Amino acid sequence: MDFLTYVWIFFSYFGDIAYWLGFTISFLLIYPFLEKRDKEKQKWILYYLLPSVLLSYLSAFILKLIFHIPRICSGLKYCPSTYAFPSGHATIAFAFFVVMFLHFKKSFKIRLLSFLLALFICISRVALKVHTIYDIFGGILVGTSVALSWNFIFSRIEKEKGKEHFYFRKFIHLSSISIVFLTFFVSKIYLFVLTFSLTLLFLISEIFRIKKIYFPIIQEISLYCKKKEEKSFLFEPFLFGFSLAILLLLPKNILLASSIPLIIGDSFAGIIGYKYGKHKIFYNRRKSLEGSLAFFISTFFTFLFFFDLKISLLLSLFSTVIESLLKKFENLLLPFFTSLFYVLITL
Repeated sequence: MDFLTYVWIFFSYFGDIAYWLGFTISFLLIYPFLEKRDKEKQKWILYYLLPSVLLSYLSAFILKLIFHIPRICSGLKYCPSTYAFPSGHATIAFAFFVVMFLHFKKSFKIRLLSFLLALFICISRVALKVHTIYDIFGGILVGTSVALSWNFIFSRIEKEKGKEHFYFRKFIHLSSISIVFLTFFVSKIYLFVLTFSLTLLFLISEIFRIKKIYFPIIQEISLYCKKKEEKSFLFEPFLFGFSLAILLLLPKNILLASSIPLIIGDSFAGIIGYKYGKHKIFYNRRKSLEGSLAFFISTFFTFLFFFDLKISLLLSLFSTVIESLLKKFENLLLPFFTSLFYVLITL
């Protein structure tokens, strides 16, 4: 390879999801040890930058599955295995630029450097011959839209004092779908080890927290994961991690059938029910008709990416009914019953 190719590979790396996952983990490790004043200064990274980047990549991944457009390098050894449109690198690059542009309103230099970095990332994907210009423009549009939308939504959430913890829990819950999507590219056993290890670490941390011994990093997450009234062991986050880890050991179709209601359906049901849930279900006053409707719609349309219409409809209806009935341990029981139902209807 010539020198210019190495330059383009260098710039391309800054738009890679692996880089941003590493950055996210590193930041979460450092953030709890910052002084309170420094936390206030850097919380925009936690609340705006990282969610915008990760959500933009997730959006690009879903759109790739919808459009099924092959890459121009298809068939060559160096060609990535994913679909082409939209470019994930361009999506991440412009999500990053938009957040930097919005946050650093008084610094023209930072805005300019952020734009140039995003631009070079996009150019690198064309120069390396893994994307067309149309893929790049698609990524720019997705990344810009997602970042603007998230910044608008979360800026309004911040004004609703006392509700940040609820939305943070739902964001963590929803973002775990990336673990499921990564099974298309990474061995499930590696993802199982990662998920199980984090769940085990959370379990140990909770045991010590009850005894008033705190793990710095996990304690920060626990404070955001728990509800105001919760003072004892946090069962639901533990059961969620445990269920997801076990699901990663199952065949991919069963994993998808049971994880989509657990992650996507439950997240949207919680958010819509919390915001608009005025009509309570008569047999379970903890749930609302609005939340159940959001559960059904979000699971049904997500299932359509992976299953046919009949299976998607049956799974959505069944999981919606089960979710509306459950009052406790739904992070364990919902995926269990849904996976069992999927096996029965596909025999």
